[in-house]
Amino acid sequence: MCWVEFKFAVIMDKKVVSRYCYLFKTSKSVCLAYSSKTNSFMELSEDLFDILNKSIIKGNYAIPHDLPDNILKILEHEGIVCGEHDDDDYVTRCQFITQSVQHDKSKLNLVLVPTLNCNFNCPYCFENDKRVSRMDDNTINNLIAFIRDSEYAKELTLTWYGGEPLLAYQVIEKILNRISSELSIKITRHSMITNGYMINDDVIRLFQKYPLDSMQITLDGTKERHNKLRSLKANHAPTYDRIIDNIDTVVSKLPNTELHVRVNIDKNNVNDFYQINEELKNKYKGKRIVVYPGIIRLENEGRTNLVEPAFGRWETAYLLFDLYNKGIIDGNIYPIHRIAKTCCALCVNSYIIGPTGEIYKCWNDVSDMSKVIGYINKPDIENKTLYYRYHEGCAWYNDSLCKSCFFLPICNGKCAWYNERNLYHGANYNLCQCLQKAPGLLNKCLAYFYESQMTKSE
Repeated sequence: MCWVEFKFAVIMDKKVVSRYCYLFKTSKSVCLAYSSKTNSFMELSEDLFDILNKSIIKGNYAIPHDLPDNILKILEHEGIVCGEHDDDDYVTRCQFITQSVQHDKSKLNLVLVPTLNCNFNCPYCFENDKRVSRMDDNTINNLIAFIRDSEYAKELTLTWYGGEPLLAYQVIEKILNRISSELSIKITRHSMITNGYMINDDVIRLFQKYPLDSMQITLDGTKERHNKLRSLKANHAPTYDRIIDNIDTVVSKLPNTELHVRVNIDKNNVNDFYQINEELKNKYKGKRIVVYPGIIRLENEGRTNLVEPAFGRWETAYLLFDLYNKGIIDGNIYPIHRIAKTCCALCVNSYIIGPTGEIYKCWNDVSDMSKVIGYINKPDIENKTLYYRYHEGCAWYNDSLCKSCFFLPICNGKCAWYNERNLYHGANYNLCQCLQKAPGLLNKCLAYFYESQMTKSE
């Protein structure tokens, strides 16, 4: 081999500590390396821990040439060490997969809003200023044609949203009957978000015929607090007991539907979640029911920042970690490996369709006419500025901080709605991984995750 060839080979073989590697010591003084790229841990000796840590501190991340080959191979396998350009190649791969999902037309994702009306009078709800309207037969005709004309779509994901969608039960029934009888597309995921008050025998029969994979029902804390905040709009009558009765009905008569009970909390009622969670889990033990905290986001008038008594992002992180660590919430708080990082706003074949056939790209935009991007009976995008802002301007791969971030492999990207507010409307929301803003919590979360993994393997 000539000198030039040898030099080229050395350059190509340069190994560095991956930017997705995080070194830390547990409270039990165990030296660990965690790779967010492989979502795995490696226990290190003190000496090896110090070697890797020094490479990071120096800033060049270079691995010493005298590190034994067998150790180097293990570090590479676990994603702790990589080639000089491997991390950049990983970002390129994530971008490719994300864009493939963004432009995938084989799946049509629809959130249908059959009515903007609601029977509740929640003081904080973003639905309060929404126009009252209901999907008519002409709009239903246009909707069926819209689905039929999505020629590449073989699968349909369908979610019912509002307002309160069950106030338009007959509209939902018509749409489901027509999809079943007139279209060949298959509904592969079927869900509903409801306040739970309007569930009756007719609703149960409909969803026995067209099963729901999941249903979300919201409680606003304990009975007393809930009835103050979620009373009926017409007469301010309480709603809690009827919702609980309807939860009983769903659990018993729609056993294949996973019921998600969201308990809204802020700093004033955080203890309500502990109480309700215990009551419902004991009552429905063994049933398909998930109880989880809904973190209320209260914003200032200009919608540029969160305000009290809403939890800040790092406060939310501490709260959720405490709930997971105590076994109050099932599963692991962290981490989940994510290659494609998308949402409805970023995907070309995902739409929220309002009761007059207007199309939105984000749930938060519903009823805001300035956020309508088009109509189901018209082929062209009418609000191109917002459409492209969501699709490209808010995409993680166009954000240099996201592309270089340690959390990228285990993050789903910034919320497109809030990011659009930040980028184009002067807002200042903290949208990054909450662990970045929660001092000391990253080590605790990773140690908890590591110990739980070790327990499973024993």
